Amino acid sequence: MFNFIWLIPLLPLVGFALNVFVIRREREAGYVATGAVALSFLVALATFIQFAFSPPAEAKPPRVDLVLWNWISVGEFNVPFGLLFDPLSGVMVLLVTGVGALIHLYSIGYMHGDSRVVRYFAYLNLFVAMMLFLVMSDNMLLLFLGWEGVGLCSFLLIGHWFERRTATSAAAKAFVVNRIGDAAFLVAMMAIFAHFGTLSFYDIELADGAVIEGFLERADEISGLIFSIPGQNFLVSTGIAFLLLIGVTGKSAQLPLFVWLPDAMAGPTPVSALIHAATMVTAGVYLMARTHPIFELSAATQGWVTWIGALTALIAATAAVAQWDIKRVLAYSTVSQLGFMVAAAGMGAYVAAIFHLLTHGVFKALLFLGSGSVIHGTHDTQDMRKMGGLREHMPTTFITYLVGAGALAGIFPLAGFWSKDEIIAHAWSGQNFSIFLLLFVSSLLTAFYMGRQIALTFFGQQRDHSYHAHESGQVMTMPLMILAVGAVLAGAMNLPMLHWLSTWLEPTLHEHAAEFGVTQLILAVVTTLLAAGSGYLGWRYYVANSAKIKPGAKDPLYRYSGDIWEALEEAWYIDRAYEKLTVVPGFRALARFMAGVFDPQGIDGLVRGVGYAFSQAASALRVFQSGFVRTYALLFLAGVVMVVGYLLII
Repeated sequence: MFNFIWLIPLLPLVGFALNVFVIRREREAGYVATGAVALSFLVALATFIQFAFSPPAEAKPPRVDLVLWNWISVGEFNVPFGLLFDPLSGVMVLLVTGVGALIHLYSIGYMHGDSRVVRYFAYLNLFVAMMLFLVMSDNMLLLFLGWEGVGLCSFLLIGHWFERRTATSAAAKAFVVNRIGDAAFLVAMMAIFAHFGTLSFYDIELADGAVIEGFLERADEISGLIFSIPGQNFLVSTGIAFLLLIGVTGKSAQLPLFVWLPDAMAGPTPVSALIHAATMVTAGVYLMARTHPIFELSAATQGWVTWIGALTALIAATAAVAQWDIKRVLAYSTVSQLGFMVAAAGMGAYVAAIFHLLTHGVFKALLFLGSGSVIHGTHDTQDMRKMGGLREHMPTTFITYLVGAGALAGIFPLAGFWSKDEIIAHAWSGQNFSIFLLLFVSSLLTAFYMGRQIALTFFGQQRDHSYHAHESGQVMTMPLMILAVGAVLAGAMNLPMLHWLSTWLEPTLHEHAAEFGVTQLILAVVTTLLAAGSGYLGWRYYVANSAKIKPGAKDPLYRYSGDIWEALEEAWYIDRAYEKLTVVPGFRALARFMAGVFDPQGIDGLVRGVGYAFSQAASALRVFQSGFVRTYALLFLAGVVMVVGYLLII
């Protein structure tokens, strides 16, 4: 299968092309899109199994590097179009295609009857294809192509319902905020090429025998190198790593650039699941793991990474506690869990970061699709104040959602318990008490707001009787059941004492499995008991106060916290701070003038005016195009007389 890894990204790309140019009906679009990603998963699984039992012996670390063609060759700048399959990209590909296929299948039911469903499935396929290019690229430039590709697709999918102003604003916001990180990523690539003369990760031998050296295998060359700007000296490794970190904060929604991700809930729910679980937002964590030799040369940047991740985890967790929109709670939860992953990478625990990335991809997809089932079954209701008692009407959704919530809260023995506790244990064992405390409190808040969400959505009595709740169809509940099984079993991939994932990733990440002792056992018991207690507290409080919760009402906790609760609802006013600091006075007035006056009357008026002028000129000239030969002869004679007269005069 090693010679056919190009099929993995190609199949979703073919599905995209078919939906754009051939297919016009909803049913065929859904089947083709889902089938393309499912086939991609099967190819990836077959390749993964072959790699596990017979990895390439000649490559160190073991990998398959398939160069399809020499993409760019300008002087010393050589970039092949090559695909990489190694332990790290292997697990990422399985996550993207496996969870992606279930989201596509779910979309067949969820998007039924949508007026632009064919376009939706085309964009969904393109999204998966771009993410596969991102995780399978063997060089930074091809990775950046996938990086920008998922950014474009997120813009298109978040704005799928572009007739809604919230959707268009959210799509534009995601696009603009991500440009900040992308600009830093571009500068980082330039710095890498300037110092290494290559953008390839590992050494590559082309078909003509030429060898392109990889910069990860030569990262130590920049150890101690200095670059200067007026009045200041910096380590090259610190500069490159810090630029990459800015790229990560944009794509993986870290402080202070996380503001786009909660607004991305304006798109269809399966899009939220794809963006927040298996694809786009995990790209930054993958980038740090892939380029970890660069980060390990800069202790200063790793400190920044750790603190940004831990603070993001806490701020987003506090914001999730105060949200009423069922999807917005999960959105802030995603930001918080990404903070855990980034903090783990900053502490050098790259295996723990990838482990949590994989388990989170499963149970967060389950939660988002479960929220979509709730929205679908309650006729587009997203405010949890209008819900209640849904466990009686939607038993399958309730049970699977409960599994996902338990996994996110870190309840034993579900997947989130193993992966999240491994990150907390790294902070404790590394004697990083401040980081440990931030992550530990974030973990307890996670359990609290999931208990709150379960209580508001599925328990008590239905508070808004304008709809009749019903269970979703099998095409939507089947992916929920499969993901629920995954949320139970996914933690087994890196159980203590076995360390399967650690052993699998060790050749790429060069990280040995962490020892599991009595201290770690006690810590795991304490964290899971406190998480269970926090979750029960959240559930119990909101069940007991369900009579006070009505559409449009304040949260019962508001009377104890007041302005602080409002700050939590607004995610500590970070979004508003951007509005005040970056939107200069008069900007909105100028924008309204450009959109309402200059564009329709100036630009459009000019275009229409030119067209009108040509139309009138053509009408005038048409008088002379009568079709009579005598008329044309007379015009010809008049022309000859004018030319001869002109020549006689001069």
